[in-house]
Amino acid sequence: MRSEGSLHICVTRRQQEQFLAQELALRLPGLKCNELAPQVIALGDISLEDLVRFPLFFSSQLLPNAVPIEAQSISAWTNAILSHLREQFGEASSPWSLHIFEPLTAETGESYARAELIKQELRLLLKQKRRSLARALHEVCSADCTLVQVLLTSKTTGFISVASPSQRALCRAALSPYEAGVCAIADDKNPPSRAFKKLREAIAVFGLSIRADSRAVDLGASPGGWTHVLVEHGATVTAVDRSPLEGAIARSSRVTFTQGNAFSWTPPQGVDWLVCDVITTPDRTLEILRTWIGEKVCRNFCVTIKFKGDPDFQTLHLIQHFLASHTAWWDGRQLTHNKNEVTVVGRAY
Repeated sequence: MRSEGSLHICVTRRQQEQFLAQELALRLPGLKCNELAPQVIALGDISLEDLVRFPLFFSSQLLPNAVPIEAQSISAWTNAILSHLREQFGEASSPWSLHIFEPLTAETGESYARAELIKQELRLLLKQKRRSLARALHEVCSADCTLVQVLLTSKTTGFISVASPSQRALCRAALSPYEAGVCAIADDKNPPSRAFKKLREAIAVFGLSIRADSRAVDLGASPGGWTHVLVEHGATVTAVDRSPLEGAIARSSRVTFTQGNAFSWTPPQGVDWLVCDVITTPDRTLEILRTWIGEKVCRNFCVTIKFKGDPDFQTLHLIQHFLASHTAWWDGRQLTHNKNEVTVVGRAY
């Protein structure tokens, strides 16, 4: 498979272009960032390895090694994409997935008409001219798939990106297997709050493995949305909050409720998982991380970092460097179901 140049594209949520620019300016001073269109940031003169050394919190989706495309019609779009696929894949027919989307998709998760028309016509063209590629096309982008993304920035302009399985693994959560980075979690009336969607999404996006009989602590647990998700994965949970849990989860035999302060409470012995969705400032969340990870109280963690107003990039920077030096691995991003917050996950040394 042929490799392309070093133009990388990040797609953001609406009106968050400046957040991504600030994040990158703090971490990578001098990096060239160019806003090509609303929600579309081009990054040049940097290797993919250097770009994804740390997470891209405010990028909904990454298109590595992107190549510009110009086309005047649906038919021209499909022919341009097919030509690029021929150059990239040659005669190979390894598994691949196709995402075609417009920037607003990264905010809403909706499919827009032009993208769908191009996708439909391309499928027909593949069946006519490249049956091997048509047979190798997968609806679900599994780990062994090459991900082909086409970003439409206008009716006649856009970018195509082809990422091999090894490149996708390098990028971790920055390069989502979900179209435009949108991972929609279905409604569920069983958990006592909608916050359950954030933990379910984190498990899906970051590939977290919560094993049956894991010992977990949910800090700031009430009313119990995250505790519910832990229990459905088979964990035994200590739920810590000043307010009690609500609904059926409060009666679960796998849950022990402890009325306490999420900022000072620690278990008598180490646990497999810390999850924390407590409402507080980033500096206090950093203190929780320092206690639980630095003092080896937990092995794995999933924690939200909440902001009041604009993101606190200085504290976020401190959190990045703490996690980089105290974990075997870590990752983070603003999930689809995050509001004014980001999520970090990882495993302590």
